[in-house]
Amino acid sequence: MHTLNTPKELITKLSTLIEKERRAQAMKQNELASCAGIPLPTYKQFIYQQKISLENVFKLLFALKLHDNIAGLLQEKEYNSLDALKNKDTLPKRIRS
Repeated sequence: MHTLNTPKELITKLSTLIEKERRAQAMKQNELASCAGIPLPTYKQFIYQQKISLENVFKLLFALKLHDNIAGLLQEKEYNSLDALKNKDTLPKRIRS
């Protein structure tokens, strides 16, 4: 069963994952920031305050060789029927009470 997470919780999980992997690879914070091409204060702000751009998150994931983790985000939805494919771009009708 999936649990619902807030965006803040997901960002916190992501920062924890990145920090654990950095330690597992025996890298210092400044080494990872340099390898990812981001300033050290930006990395520290991400770890301690969970604030970072999406581009910098990707840079960190690539620097740690964790880019496979984002493959699921980039998959397009598959459609099981022709009707579903036809209706993929239509907006739902308004529901009136």
